[in-house]
Amino acid sequence: MVVPATPAQLWDALIDVPSISSCIPGCENVEEIERLATYKATVKQKIGPFKVEVPADIVVESVTEPSNVRIRAMGRDKFTGTRLTAILDVNVTPDGSESTLAVDAKVDIQGRLATMGLGVIRRRVDRNFEEFEAKLKSLLGAA
Repeated sequence: MVVPATPAQLWDALIDVPSISSCIPGCENVEEIERLATYKATVKQKIGPFKVEVPADIVVESVTEPSNVRIRAMGRDKFTGTRLTAILDVNVTPDGSESTLAVDAKVDIQGRLATMGLGVIRRRVDRNFEEFEAKLKSLLGAA
């Protein structure tokens, strides 16, 4: 996604965890354990007939300022017992006077939620990314 902000401005927003977490749909109770290293958060979503509430442990595996961060989040849904692991590679590159934000996400879902099928889960993820993009652009004053 192209964001009307310089790479430095975008990077500053990405590492401002309270602000960026407000852009993530369903993300609540964010707790910084160690800056740019470990966090805890809860993600709540409705996917098909399931309401999921996943307390997650989040580890920043690597940071190359101001262009890349790799994050691993792991958690278990309180209601269905579904286990989720997500690895996010987030890259910021200059694009003229703007920036390109690229997120490569790998998600492993095991348990009852996985029975919903890839199509239902993918639609929810796509909606979440659309909402994230809109909120991020608003946060940067570009909506």
